[in-house]
Formats: sequence, C-alpha cells, structure tokens
Amino acid sequence: MKHKNTSRSRGRKIVTALATTSAVASSAFGQVTNAPAADPMAAFKTDKGLISLTKAAPEMTPVSDYTGGFWSRATLFGDPGDWRTRAYDAGLTLDAQLTQVYQGVASGGSANGKGHAQYNGLFEANLTFDTAKAGLWSGGLFALTEQTSFGHPLKSQPGNLSPVNATALWPKPYEDSSVLMEYYLAQALPLNTVAIVGRLDPSNFLDQNSFSDTSDNQFLNVSMNANPLFGVFLTYSVYAALFMTKVNDDLTLEYGAWTPNTAPGDYGGNWNDYGIAMIPHFTYHAFNHPGMIQVIGAYTSKNALDVGNPRLVPGLITGNRPTKPDNWIVELSGEQYFWEPKGASVPQAEGGRKEDFHVPTKDFAQDRPGMGIFYRFSYVPEDRIAYNIYASGGLGGRGAIPGRPHDRFGVGPYWLKESNDLKNQPGNLLGDEVGLEAFYNFAITPYVQLSFDAQWISPGINSSHNAWVLGTRLNIRF
Repeated sequence: MKHKNTSRSRGRKIVTALATTSAVASSAFGQVTNAPAADPMAAFKTDKGLISLTKAAPEMTPVSDYTGGFWSRATLFGDPGDWRTRAYDAGLTLDAQLTQVYQGVASGGSANGKGHAQYNGLFEANLTFDTAKAGLWSGGLFALTEQTSFGHPLKSQPGNLSPVNATALWPKPYEDSSVLMEYYLAQALPLNTVAIVGRLDPSNFLDQNSFSDTSDNQFLNVSMNANPLFGVFLTYSVYAALFMTKVNDDLTLEYGAWTPNTAPGDYGGNWNDYGIAMIPHFTYHAFNHPGMIQVIGAYTSKNALDVGNPRLVPGLITGNRPTKPDNWIVELSGEQYFWEPKGASVPQAEGGRKEDFHVPTKDFAQDRPGMGIFYRFSYVPEDRIAYNIYASGGLGGRGAIPGRPHDRFGVGPYWLKESNDLKNQPGNLLGDEVGLEAFYNFAITPYVQLSFDAQWISPGINSSHNAWVLGTRLNIRF
C-alpha cells in the first residue's frame, strides 16, 4: 500500500508538524469539541480506533513513503519486498542518511590561500515507533537518533569564528565520534498541546525556517543556518521537556526547559543549571503568499563562556573573559515567500502538477516550493560574551528552475558584532565578523543531492585575512 502524503507543507522540521496535530491531541484524550457528527479524525485512526501522530503528520518521520521508481522515490534502497511499507504500517521506521563535505580555502584566511582541502562525513540513523499503529495508545511517537562523524573537516584554516562547515559539529565538534543524540517521546495531550520529553537536539526545534535550516542540503556555514549565540545556552544534545500549544490557526506557542550543561555522549547528564524558553510562532499570508515570524526568548542560569560555545570554532576565543550567571537572549526571525510555482499550489484536478514537487520526506516537507526571503536578529547582554549581536538573512528557494522541482538554492550574509564592553581587551585580537554565502543544491534524484557552495568571509580574528572558501557536499538518503 502506497502512503502518499497529501498534506501540504506544514512547517519547519518537527515543530509545525506537531502543531498540526492539535485536533489529534484533543480527540486522543476525549476533549469535547464542536466537531460535526461525522468523525473528523477517521483518517488518522488505526484499525483499533487509536489516533496516530504519523497519520496526522507524516513529516514527523524522516520518510513517510518508500515506494516509487529508482529515479523518483525518496530513498536509495526503496521498498524491497514491501518490508519498509509493512513496518511503517506497524508503526516502525528505520532510516539513514550520509552527508559528505569536501571544502578548502581558495584564498586568504589564516592559511592565506595555502590550506589543503579537507574531507569529512556525518552518518545519521533515525528510528521511530508510533504507539497507535502498534496498538498501544493514541498520540505517542518514540524517536531515536544516532550520529557518527569521521574525517578531517575544515577548521582553523579560514581564520574565522563561525564554522564554515556545520556538519563538523555533530555529534561532537571536530571529533570522530559516535553518539546516541536523541531518545524522546512525543505525546499528544489535551488543550491542543504536544509534549516532547527526553534527550533531544535543540537545533531541530529552535530557530527554524524554510530557507536556512539544515546543513544537510542548505547553507554550510553555521551562522547562515542558525544563531551561533545559542551555543552559550545549550549544546547539541540536552535533556529537555518541550511543549507546543496551538492557540489558533495562526499562532503556536512553543515553550520548555532543558539542562544547558549536558554534552553529547554524557548520558547521565549535567543537572547543575537549567534553561527555559518561550517562542510565539506566527504564520500569516501577505499578498497571497505565506510568511512566518517567531520571537525566541531564552534564559539560562549557567555562566556565559565563549570558549565553551559548541557553535563557534574552538580555540579561537581565548583568554580570561568575564562570566556571569543569569543570561538571556532574544531573537526575532522569520520568512516571507514572494513567488510559488503554479504546479505546487494548484491541485492536480484543477490542472496543476503538485505531484511533481512532492517528496515524502521531512526535509522536503519543510522546504515549500517557491522563493522568498529569511531573516534573523538576536541580542545578548553585551557584558556577558565576546559577541552579543547576531544577524543574518537572504534569499532562498526550491523549484525555481523549470524541470528542476527538487533543486534548492540560497544566498545571504551574516554578521557577528563584537560586544562593546570587550573591545578594549588587551591585544585587540577580535573584531566584527561578516560573511556571505551562496549555494546551489542539485537533486540528482530526491535521495541523492549534490551541492556547490562558496563563502566570502571577513574574519572576526584580526590576524586573519579575508577568505574565500569553496566546497561541495553530497547527501544520500538510504
């Protein structure tokens, strides 16, 4: 049986996908609604009458349909003997992908154009288990993520602070390692709420948008895909309890708490400090095109410490810098589409060709076809860390070239502003950092994607030269 995902793209990774399950949450726990007599949840129910999260939002798993021909299906191995489809129907998915990057400094940087190109890889395996499909209870989904890194990623040769290759940061920055990064339960609750409890990677839930979200197939520089200042507040694998409440069709509240000092591979966790966040997430339409705005406010009891920020190149910020507890950050981010290809928005019955743009995977679901702009701006108190203001933005899209519905592209700058309170530190080692990146992701097939990437950087390390960094990336989903 083919599981065609007929739902429209519902958002950024798991966050907005979970918001669409608000009706599921209500029905799963018998919440009284004003629904008509016909069962509105019938399509989401199993044979035993339990409500399934993956039926309501198929993009909650990395892949929701394994069928199709060699050139059109979502995975390299497909569905031999229908065993992956049968497992999906029973509530179990097992998926994997490999991202490989080859990157070098063409000119400038600390290597002054003489650095050798470097290669690294990141393998990721994902396991999910739908409790409703397994006949246990409604509205539950267990998820596990394992990551293994290898190779020698480009690190200090560009001479800048923001890593030019974000894949080098998982699971442990610039180390060959293998770590179980996530193991959590997503559970539908009453009051249009979904909870996620356990070990998770916060980068899958914070600071999301359609155009600059993941180093698997979009920008490579950390500061173009996410806010590097969040590294002062959390690592890439923390214990957390997150909640998402759908207030209405346009507003979702995301909030929760985590252990900011817990590091990848530390399975016992560090419970000495805590962090909390509140994120109002607004969606809207302007000039008949979708847009999104979110305000991220976060607080942590831990001391701010630049040298411990996993989102910056280690070893480049040194010395005795002030540390203070009770740190906070606020960010405004969003996106606005200004063009969508007709075939992606007009139903097939009305002459459209929506199926040409459909790929039943989480990453393609989050990247709605079309072109638009994105932006991020954040602030941290300037007496806490070396860089307290961050901004980025640009232009991105998918399916902009006729006949290439799965290709993605992006171009934009980022800015890291040195804190005024720290500019007079001895040695004048640091300054503002500015970068510009452009990429094109060529989808050979939906499961094999080859990217070409160029970055120009004016480094925040004053002893470094302006750098050009060129690279390629190959992502394969199995």
